[in-house]
Amino acid sequence: MGEYFHGPDSSEEFDLTVIGGGPTGLLSAVLAEQLGRYIHVDAKPGPLELGRADALNARTQQYLEIVGILDGLLPKGIKCNTSSTFAEGDFKSRQSHWWTSLEHCLHRNFLMIGQPEVETALLGRLFMAPVRYGEKVVSISETESGVSVTTDLGRTVRSKYAVAADGARSTIRHALDIGFTGTKPEMVWAVLDTFIDTDFPVCSEIITFQLNGQARVSWIPRERGMARFYVLLEGEITQEKAENSIREHLAPHRVDFVKTEWFSTFDVKERIADTFVSKQGAGRIILAGDAAHVHSVNGGQGLNTGIADAFALTWRVATAITSKSLVPGGASRLIRSYDTERRKVAQEVIDVAARLVRDTIRTAKEYVATIEKNAGYITGK
Repeated sequence: MGEYFHGPDSSEEFDLTVIGGGPTGLLSAVLAEQLGRYIHVDAKPGPLELGRADALNARTQQYLEIVGILDGLLPKGIKCNTSSTFAEGDFKSRQSHWWTSLEHCLHRNFLMIGQPEVETALLGRLFMAPVRYGEKVVSISETESGVSVTTDLGRTVRSKYAVAADGARSTIRHALDIGFTGTKPEMVWAVLDTFIDTDFPVCSEIITFQLNGQARVSWIPRERGMARFYVLLEGEITQEKAENSIREHLAPHRVDFVKTEWFSTFDVKERIADTFVSKQGAGRIILAGDAAHVHSVNGGQGLNTGIADAFALTWRVATAITSKSLVPGGASRLIRSYDTERRKVAQEVIDVAARLVRDTIRTAKEYVATIEKNAGYITGK
């Protein structure tokens, strides 16, 4: 793992500035090492230790194979290609054909593994420059020839391009006055990463539990024998209420919570940036990951879409900087084509995740039908 540098230099110049240290930003930095000099800053004090995303689809696994980290993740994660529905004390449905029927695909399964493991693996591939954790961008500006970034440590960084992968509350998106429009359904979920003792038949499947005709609990197998639970609740959200709901949905089986490593809540938001590329100048500031689009976690699309963003933007930036054959204005058009490509994908992902999250309160048969109709996005094919 790389070191984490905090001390400022007064002024520096680079090919690329990467803002944000989640998977999207880290992969952008790994890929950017081919450019030469780049800098990577993140407002967080250090790498993620617990929680967040937990499913790598088929395409993401291929991307991570390209950068040389998948082999290290495979033994740690859980391979999962079956979605099941449990109700009234029994399994009502077990489906895997949307995975097993994939063609020209090396990994016909999700790899269930926590985001901290992915970030640690990506950090291990950064050889040229460390992530400068604990350094927040306070201003950003763009000219026809480059980008200028100032941080709260008094550092001024100039670069040819900048990638803003600084999350759903993106400082950069706000600074550029880029709209973030969409909907916010009234649904709040609790999330637990926990170790349990149970007589339920534990299996490497994504299990949706239905009670009274509604699916309000999902169980996802995780590394180290951990269980990830998503619990749809109303009113005040507490860990105790979430655990009680899990027990009700798994009945008649017994469930004891041994150790919970992470508990959090999220309210569903479905939003997309008005543009993924800065509107002024030559479009030298590029949004990616949650800074560009957010949606429900249903279908496991967040991290996977951000990883694809990183690949789509980095080859364009590399070409724009290094190619001698681009016609005048070609670099700008190439960068802006990222907006055309990825905004379309992001909107489709938002629509799929929206259907999935709304159909969790339908019958098992209806929910499975929704998964089947949208299997292409879920698997990443």
